[in-house]
Amino acid sequence: MTRSPVAAQVLDAVEHAGLLLVHDAVLPCVTALVTGRPVAGSWWSHPLANPIYNALGELEDDVATVRLLRAKQTLVARRLWPALAAVGAAREPWQLRRLSAAAADLLAEVDAVDAYVVPAADRSAADALERRLLVTSTDVHTPSGHHVKAYRSWERWATERAVRPADDVVTARDALEQAARATSTDVGPLVPWPV
Repeated sequence: MTRSPVAAQVLDAVEHAGLLLVHDAVLPCVTALVTGRPVAGSWWSHPLANPIYNALGELEDDVATVRLLRAKQTLVARRLWPALAAVGAAREPWQLRRLSAAAADLLAEVDAVDAYVVPAADRSAADALERRLLVTSTDVHTPSGHHVKAYRSWERWATERAVRPADDVVTARDALEQAARATSTDVGPLVPWPV
């Protein structure tokens, strides 16, 4: 497949770093890579927004996109997919602690089906699941032309992507933490689990 120059540039950066934020004012990210400098505020108003959006779309099969670093959309290189799948499916205490009833219900619904689930109303429940890496998401177009987020289990994601989750969750977290630390000298929390 021939990629656009922007998509090729982004994929090269993700493969090199392991993790790359889509947008951040300080940390390395796609928007700064493509524009040549940090983008303040929303990147959607930048003149290069369309090439950035199109490049991200081109890379859907080559990178995983999850809310990982600073709970923001993060591109994950293929070599880290086994670690990502293991951490996402682990159901560790940090993932389940104080989960709302609505979020627990949505998680049960996502786990019960082999397809994507589009939540009925409670966006905060879905947001909580994403921030804790309990589900993975994608944007879908509805028949009415709207963009909505749909969610699926990590097991389903791993099956669709032919990914064998890492056997040891601690080692998997360590691999993701190491890649996260390589993106920044910032001492603030980058990953959602306690370090």
